Amino acid sequence: MNLSQLYYFKKLAELQHYTRAAKELYIAQPTLSDAISSLEKELGVALFCRDGRSVRLTSNGSEFYRYVSDSLRSLDDGIDAMNRRKEQLGGTINLGATFTVQDDYLPTLLKAYRERFGDEVRIETYQAFTNYLTQSLHNETLDVTFCGRRDHEPDIEYFPVLNRSLELGVRVDHPLADRASVSFDELRDQRLITYRRGTPIGEEVQRLLARSSLEGVEALYDDDITMASALSVDGGLGALMLNSIGLKVFSNITTVPLEGVRPDFYWVYLASSAKHAKTAAVQSFIEFVKGFDAEGAGIDLGYRPERPEGAPPSA
Repeated sequence: MNLSQLYYFKKLAELQHYTRAAKELYIAQPTLSDAISSLEKELGVALFCRDGRSVRLTSNGSEFYRYVSDSLRSLDDGIDAMNRRKEQLGGTINLGATFTVQDDYLPTLLKAYRERFGDEVRIETYQAFTNYLTQSLHNETLDVTFCGRRDHEPDIEYFPVLNRSLELGVRVDHPLADRASVSFDELRDQRLITYRRGTPIGEEVQRLLARSSLEGVEALYDDDITMASALSVDGGLGALMLNSIGLKVFSNITTVPLEGVRPDFYWVYLASSAKHAKTAAVQSFIEFVKGFDAEGAGIDLGYRPERPEGAPPSA
């Protein structure tokens, strides 16, 4: 038994004429006849009996009609309610974000959004790593996220919002701490750590290392905070890491630009599902982010002259 059979039954019960019912249902009459026969076979009772060129409900059919009518009415009411909810600018947006955007970008963005739309929309924010955030989009536990871009994600829509440079992180008493820049050749004899593989930033770093002369870099870390913690207690250690908010927590850590590395090394994107329906609130948030003048609000979006396709222009 399926929903179409129930709608077919209801229409035939009301019109009591196969040809007219099939016409209003926009189906062929044999299709309607087969659907009713299948329904009667599944229920084990006759729902209609012939009455000349028309049909009429049996006693079983009349009783079944009452249940079907009530059920389909409730279902239609539920569909209407969901459509109204979809069109209303209200409700909750479940927003995920990596640590990278939680400096001045995300707080300023959310403040501006609330100033525009007031308290009609509630935004609940969650912090996690890119892989988890992306999976949450697939699972529909999150509506939108700010995260890195994973390879082979055709069902995720990405819009670039900001970038961060990859630099050498060291303690302030490290021999290279005062350098204006440093080359990979100069790092050959250094003890170095970086992000683990399996994450977007980790894979980007590994592709960079594969083109360089560096070997033996320990790829063990998920985030900037953990790496900076390791640096803060080891003056001889260096880290290939993003120059992000995670470093601001540590007063004894500094970064040195890496020669030959693009200043827009790592991009953070607004990500959403291309498959799942979006509420009016979620769609309004996405459009707001795309039009948000972050640089006009004094936010550091990173290096701007060279941008990936779809990146927001400089103010």
